[in-house]
Amino acid sequence: MASQWTRANSAEKKVPHTRIEDESDIQKIYSFGRKLGQGNFGIVCEATHIETQRKWAIKKVNKEKAGTSGVKHLEREVSIMKQVKHEHIIHLEEVFETPKRMYLVIELCEGGDLKDLLQKNKHFSEEETRHIIKSLSEAIVYLHKKVRDIVHRDLKLENILVKNCHQGNDNDMVNIKVTDFGLSVQKGGVGSENMLQATCGTPIYMAPEVVNGHQYSQQCDLWSIGVIMYMLLCGEPPFISSSKERLSEMIMKGELTFSGPVWHTISDAAKNVIRCLLNVDPAHRITANELLDNPWISGDTSTTVTRTNVLEMMRQFRNAPEDEESAEMNEGLQNLSLTSSQDKGSGPRTSQELSVTPGPPEDITDSSSSSKPSTPNKKPLKKKLSASSSNGVKKSVSGAKACSTLNTSTAQILESEAPRDAEMRPAVRLWELAGVQEVLMSLEVEE
Repeated sequence: MASQWTRANSAEKKVPHTRIEDESDIQKIYSFGRKLGQGNFGIVCEATHIETQRKWAIKKVNKEKAGTSGVKHLEREVSIMKQVKHEHIIHLEEVFETPKRMYLVIELCEGGDLKDLLQKNKHFSEEETRHIIKSLSEAIVYLHKKVRDIVHRDLKLENILVKNCHQGNDNDMVNIKVTDFGLSVQKGGVGSENMLQATCGTPIYMAPEVVNGHQYSQQCDLWSIGVIMYMLLCGEPPFISSSKERLSEMIMKGELTFSGPVWHTISDAAKNVIRCLLNVDPAHRITANELLDNPWISGDTSTTVTRTNVLEMMRQFRNAPEDEESAEMNEGLQNLSLTSSQDKGSGPRTSQELSVTPGPPEDITDSSSSSKPSTPNKKPLKKKLSASSSNGVKKSVSGAKACSTLNTSTAQILESEAPRDAEMRPAVRLWELAGVQEVLMSLEVEE
């Protein structure tokens, strides 16, 4: 005889969880159809609710095969799915449980998973990728909120289901649903500290901090999104090797390449988003909220115009009539040699290069400020540039803000106007990361 119960956790939705003797009781409610997929411990079948004729997917898990560890993952997955409700996260309708099996009635996604769709299409256009990554970002922002504080830990193409393709702006857009919360963890839950030290997930999607076994945070999900975005655009993962050790080394270095004809059609803004996501330092990696606000995601092009205007303001400052002090500053700018690393030719910027940081926030002046660095004894500035702090940026200067200043048009202007000087390459990294104001304030005076 069936008995219905719900867990005591008040944060969970009122999802029916029914104890039954065997599968025959479920077959009175649902008629089972074709098999949709298969895992290590069970299968997923299409099912139709007999009374409403609505179609669902039923995930059947063999608890005996799964073992103690597998059952714990399953229970965690059910608990998390009961708590979440979002348009881009798979919906759990109800749960049935027998002594040997558990049945999860979930939303049916007739389009399969994103991996199958990518293999069919070879790669997605930038606009299609933007739509998918925006939807994925919205789901992860929802999960990462302090109310839930959920880290997925296994974001990959196979765990992103395709509900359907709907018409939008005259283009077929993919409607995605994040699924499979078996490896997910709620950081505020019991044992969360140990959970966030466990090396888990799928190797090619793992963040460096997960690979090396260090403590990690929800930022590991953003690295996985970066891998997914890279794969959607070109069809291949950014780091791949038949050797697990070699793959780990590649991930730890985070050296990105944008080679191949397909990347010639991809905007520099999209490449920059990938760089910000695949930053080996999680402290400087873009967050889910910052990703959602990124101009490439939001479609806001005003940031690019602003960057160009800042450079124009610098030119005007350099060419304008000046007093003695500003003349010395101008001389320092004219003597400053900068080089720009390009995606073609010299190769892409690496995550390590992007992690070069400016001085503390209190040493940075606003672009509207008219103050200029003082020069002792009014001596001319010599060509020297250094970061004013070896400890990096304080938390108030986020990785996304640094990434948001990086723009290829800016790099091209710098390259066309400044001489090449190998020893000044760190300066251009600092310029790209921190923006014009930080570079100005990091000039040092040599006696």
